[in-house]
Amino acid sequence: MKSCEELRDGGKVAIVGAGPAGTMLARLLQTQGFSVKVFERDASPTARSQGGSLDLRKNAGQRAIKQAGLMEEFRRLSRSDAKAFKMLDSRGKPHPAGEAGTHEEAGPEIDRGDLRQMLLGSLAPDTIAWGHAVNDVLPEADGRWRIEFKDQAPVTADLVVGADGVGSRVRRGLTPVRPRYTGMTMLAGVIRKELWRGSELSDLLGEGSVMFADHHQTIFVQRCSRNLILLYYSMVVAEDWPAVQGFALDDSKAVLNAITAAYHNWSPELLTMLTQVDGNFHRWPLSVMPPDHRWETRPGLAMVGDSSHAMPPFTGKGVNLALLDSLELADGLVANPAAEVTEAVKKCEARMQERTRNEISECLEVGRHIYGLEIDFSKP
Repeated sequence: MKSCEELRDGGKVAIVGAGPAGTMLARLLQTQGFSVKVFERDASPTARSQGGSLDLRKNAGQRAIKQAGLMEEFRRLSRSDAKAFKMLDSRGKPHPAGEAGTHEEAGPEIDRGDLRQMLLGSLAPDTIAWGHAVNDVLPEADGRWRIEFKDQAPVTADLVVGADGVGSRVRRGLTPVRPRYTGMTMLAGVIRKELWRGSELSDLLGEGSVMFADHHQTIFVQRCSRNLILLYYSMVVAEDWPAVQGFALDDSKAVLNAITAAYHNWSPELLTMLTQVDGNFHRWPLSVMPPDHRWETRPGLAMVGDSSHAMPPFTGKGVNLALLDSLELADGLVANPAAEVTEAVKKCEARMQERTRNEISECLEVGRHIYGLEIDFSKP
């Protein structure tokens, strides 16, 4: 295997996935002179919704942003006043598990779409190969890896990094373990702010976010930029719930009826939000990797973000951890030029695995407390 210096000066790094982890890693490596190509299955940056906003923590996401030289743009795009948070029950009354205030650890909020555009815009031209859905990643006799795509010619690289999320193809080269469905699914919808302006619900939301929780269900409401409000309905259902219920997500009336039935014992005022959703709902089954999962380092392969440690968004740390993974991997490849790439990756993996063991365990505890989720990882 090449040394880190050889990888930088004449090798090729391929990153699978153009989400926050993949684009951050590409940015950090490009600033250090590495040849990087990112392969993304989406046909374009706007092919699908990027979701709501997230907070970037000072010691995680913001560290990566700072090292990438993007802190000034991040400050311009983020919102410090969006940290306000309330936890209420299904009647809109204060929840015994939480009070109004702010997340103590939370950082400024930034829309996921803005974060992605910021990172994409920081990359060298033609870094991203759009419309490249990966079928497999296979070892070559010379120690490199061949990435095979659904509709494009294969490419080879000295280091392939999986940043391709819950359904990672790169992960299959490192471990047979797959993320487990938690038993919970989110349905997300968008409301235009003018539909809420001056309403009681708008006053209740304020400038931040509010979570209504009861009966092992939640409704999470979040202000975003561009005069948009996002709703997330979270419920414990079968993984193929729409099929079981016999409806499609593009059938708005059927979706409204299904959610209304699931939340039948909630305040009618809260359910009026459903009728204000603009467009279709997006489905998000929540998955998680076992907290104690480990794998053997394999020369030429690495993972960052959800590819290695998928977890539900219960603690709001997923993207922060993904950006921290990318920062540490980039640092590891730069810190000791004479070191073998495999050794640099191994050290990063050890830190990541220990860190995420604790984070996933904390996330699962929140899932038990609020949603009654119990996941038995010993069962196949």
